[in-house]
Amino acid sequence: MKTALIFFRSVERDFDGEYYQKVINAFRNGGIEITTVEILARNDGRTFKRRVEEFCDCVDNLVIVDGEDHSFDLKQIISEQFDTALVENENARIFLDAVSKNDGVEYSDRYALLPIEATVIPNVKGAFQGFILDTADLTVAVIPEEYAQLKPMCDKYVIPYIENKYGVKNNRLILKYFGDIIALDDVLSEAEALYEGLNCAVENKNGDVTVDLLFDGSDDKARAEVVRYIVGKLKENIYAEFDTSLGERLFDVLKLKNLKISVAESFTGGRVVSEIIKNPGASLYVNEGAVTYSNQSKIKRLGVVKEDLEKHGAVSSVVAYQMAAGLLRGGNCDVAIATTGIAGPKSDDTDKPVGLCYVAVGMKDGVHTYKYTLAGNREEITETAKNTALFLAIKKLKSI
Repeated sequence: MKTALIFFRSVERDFDGEYYQKVINAFRNGGIEITTVEILARNDGRTFKRRVEEFCDCVDNLVIVDGEDHSFDLKQIISEQFDTALVENENARIFLDAVSKNDGVEYSDRYALLPIEATVIPNVKGAFQGFILDTADLTVAVIPEEYAQLKPMCDKYVIPYIENKYGVKNNRLILKYFGDIIALDDVLSEAEALYEGLNCAVENKNGDVTVDLLFDGSDDKARAEVVRYIVGKLKENIYAEFDTSLGERLFDVLKLKNLKISVAESFTGGRVVSEIIKNPGASLYVNEGAVTYSNQSKIKRLGVVKEDLEKHGAVSSVVAYQMAAGLLRGGNCDVAIATTGIAGPKSDDTDKPVGLCYVAVGMKDGVHTYKYTLAGNREEITETAKNTALFLAIKKLKSI
């Protein structure tokens, strides 16, 4: 089975190899190998039309990642190639109206126009409604460029569609994990012993771990059992069973539960809230992010008690608690995160060690604080603390 992937690149934009590889891996991790990659100019409709015509004769699947800012009508070219017309798709209109209502934006009707025979690929994170156009010899999928929108559409619709059409068996599963690496390694070693055809690959980025499970074999029952074993042992620390980030996952949970969050950060300096607001539509679910770096800021902005700062220090459970409580007291949020700590390279003129930090997560029914002593340099400590705060918030929200 041959699958080609078309990207569009602006002459003003730098080549982003990391992004292209992420998209390719999204398919590869789902068991679909990309055999050909084309990167076309956004203003060259003639070349795009020619390449679509050529791919129709030499590949089984053509995936087009549409950046929208091209100077030609991509949908029209595809429709003409398949000798059909563009019409308003009823399902695309339903999803577009839902996104418009959610975002408070009236999006163009153009997003609901699809080729007559197309199957809509719903996009709940943006206006761009993707589609699949299928013949006996070729499957064409058109999806948006924004990775946060592309990835779930790829995982939930495009890959399963191709698998079903060609009888491809997905022998890969991605788990996202946060927590004790030793405990994770032990469970994966046990799983590999239970299932001879299992190979596990682990990528750890400051505590945020991607677990890639690759199954070599066709015993579906045994495979399901080993997956249940792994998830059962690690479920408290698994925050997704697909490839995503902590910031994306927290945003999805906030959106699902229709909750607003506020964040107060000291030593993480705004990194926590920045991960959340990377998601389109974040303005509906993020109330504020405050970098209360100084003691004076903590007192004035969050109502931290001066005497507690003097007695316990800024890096303390008491202060982290009061920072989160101050956000909740201020109203306009359902969830609060607060961080305070010592990132280094030097301590804060106390006997407290570099790497000591406190994260507070709470709602109006109560705030819980967590203490950690993190290892690494300043950047590693700060990134790990940021990831820890995001994970703790996900864990809190999933429990309600």
